[in-house]
Amino acid sequence: MNGVRAIVRDERGVAVVLGLVALLALTALVLAFLGMSAFEPQISANLVAASQARYLAEAGIEAAFDGLALNADWNTALTGATCSTGVVAPGTTQNSTLPGLTSASGSYTVLVRNDCFGGNASISADTVITGLAALDASPTIETNSRLMLVSTGTIGNATRTIKVVVKKIQLPTLNGALTFPGLNSDIDFSGSSFTIRGQDTNVDLSNGPAAPVYGIAVGDNSNSNLSNVRTALANNQQNSVSGKDASDDPSPPNTFTNGVRTAAGDYAAAFDNTLTSQAITDFVNAVKGSADLTVNAPKPSGGGAAVSLQNIGNSCASSLTDSNCWGTDANPKIVYVKGNTTTDPSTEYTAVKLTGSSSGTGILIIENGSFEVEGSFTWKGPIVVQGNNVKLRYAGGGDKNMFGSVIVNELVPNGSTNLEAEISGNAKIFYSTEALAIAMNGIGGRRLMSLYNWQEQ
Repeated sequence: MNGVRAIVRDERGVAVVLGLVALLALTALVLAFLGMSAFEPQISANLVAASQARYLAEAGIEAAFDGLALNADWNTALTGATCSTGVVAPGTTQNSTLPGLTSASGSYTVLVRNDCFGGNASISADTVITGLAALDASPTIETNSRLMLVSTGTIGNATRTIKVVVKKIQLPTLNGALTFPGLNSDIDFSGSSFTIRGQDTNVDLSNGPAAPVYGIAVGDNSNSNLSNVRTALANNQQNSVSGKDASDDPSPPNTFTNGVRTAAGDYAAAFDNTLTSQAITDFVNAVKGSADLTVNAPKPSGGGAAVSLQNIGNSCASSLTDSNCWGTDANPKIVYVKGNTTTDPSTEYTAVKLTGSSSGTGILIIENGSFEVEGSFTWKGPIVVQGNNVKLRYAGGGDKNMFGSVIVNELVPNGSTNLEAEISGNAKIFYSTEALAIAMNGIGGRRLMSLYNWQEQ
């Protein structure tokens, strides 16, 4: 018995066993560490390649964005595309490489397609990413100013794909040479030497190719706006307004049994709500942030015009960047006059007044203030006067030629307290698709485009 106890208590050799166990454990840890160390470079390389592939895909989006910016007609970019499979985007090629680098540094391929995947179903891939309830129906005809870009960057065995929506800021469809889509359209016409012409007119005064629009279009008739315009036109003044005939106007609710006709048989003014106040507001909000020139016109405390300017445009020949240059045909500008109604929002005031001999080309926006023109003035492109208690006033001497379309969008109901337009003298407003194209296409490009809903796949 004592012998057994002696054997059990004998600790000789235990240290060897424990040493062997510790050695085995350390050996396993070392092997695991060495194994992980061997994989670490590969893991790091994979992470680097994945990041590079994503950057390549982003570069592809930028290149395609520039390509679309140079392409005024997006339908040409969709030739051959289907709703699920696009075509190589303009400005890129299959497996494009970065400038100055070879394919060893990676490549990208960008496909463009229309937002029609899933048709007009209430839920589809394109519905979710565009945020639109209705998608385009055709793979090659773009109608809602949105396209899909799918860019895949590749380097080695790593690939990353990015999908994004491209949105183009479009001028809403215009329905008149002079249009009042807002809540009021109280007008004072003085004399009969003015001209408001809805027939498409080129800047050289020849007839343009587009179908005519109304001379004066009223978009909201809740305050008897149409009758207000017609009442303001005396018999001799009706002949100064021409445009689309009422037989082309949708009916109902438009009835013109007692409508005013010019001598040529066209209606002087018509109700047509295809151009909405909200559409103009959305356009202004989308464009004004990209203005080339912003004129701050806070309401003056002592009356008079907030900003008085003279001979706008005379400086363009020497400096296109001058603040008195409001754009040329070759370099149209977005000019935004920012009014301020916080002092007394219940009454109108003149945000900017032009005198002398002025000219410009582009998009002219006057918000929350009136626009007053005296002297000579020539503008090519859309003019939008919108906001609270706004007014367009053409008065005084000199020729005033507005080619494009003039929109006065009143956002607050004011009855007949304030006028939305005063037109007198030798003022001429011509609907002109040529002038609109000069302005919109010349500005165009990246300033009238945006990306949203960036998704990485």
